[in-house]
Amino acid sequence: MNYGLANNLNTGLKLAKGKYIARMDGDDISLPYRLQTQVNFLESHPDIDLCSCAMQMFGADNQLWVRDRDPEQVKITMMFYSAVLHASSVFRRDVFEKNNLYYNQETFPAEDYDLWARAAFYCRMVNLPDVMYLYRMHRTQVTSTDPRSAEKCREIQIRYLSEALPVLSKKEITDFVDGFIIHKISNIDEIKDFKNQYLKIVKANASVMFFNQKLLKIRLNKYFQQQVYTFLLHYKITNFSKLIQYWSIMMELRPQLVIKLFLR
Repeated sequence: MNYGLANNLNTGLKLAKGKYIARMDGDDISLPYRLQTQVNFLESHPDIDLCSCAMQMFGADNQLWVRDRDPEQVKITMMFYSAVLHASSVFRRDVFEKNNLYYNQETFPAEDYDLWARAAFYCRMVNLPDVMYLYRMHRTQVTSTDPRSAEKCREIQIRYLSEALPVLSKKEITDFVDGFIIHKISNIDEIKDFKNQYLKIVKANASVMFFNQKLLKIRLNKYFQQQVYTFLLHYKITNFSKLIQYWSIMMELRPQLVIKLFLR
């Protein structure tokens, strides 16, 4: 009987007796040396509990998927999207068992993101840069998106940040997720609020230090500048007041981005 992917995966986790758990989807291709490489890495890095590897798509798409190698970067990336490549992951069974880390069917179709976001509080996770996994992409996966995915991801982001930064209220976290992570700048007047949203997160983290503070500042500022740059590319200056606003914003950006805007 099929009880759903999450429950079937949980059954496998509970039946497993080995030191490591290795994931793989049935119609993908794992290169011959993949498992040995990942196990060797975990054996030589006892402070790391999970490692994934880069994945090359084939079939209906040919993208290359690579994620962060630094475990501190993985934790920061987790606030935006699933920071671990699920299908190519290998992890320590005892760590997941001890911390009751199992898939939650209620978070379908984002069960993997939910699991990794919860695991981030107990595990150090990395993604190896080597392509050792070939991921078969079907045409239906390219052309269709489950409408439930975005809402489930939003719920996971809010819960993750609420636990990581307990000094902030649920409303403040929700405002950050909706106003900074999900929302795209559509009005020049939103830029100041957009920046204040991420500065609030940086300030909150300074008191709990769940994230590496230096890396957090760099990542959020980079994301902020990318969003502003994308907006300004299409910004139309219709009067002198807007010209002043435009110039003021550019002066706050890194010189490289200002040059890019003038050379576009």
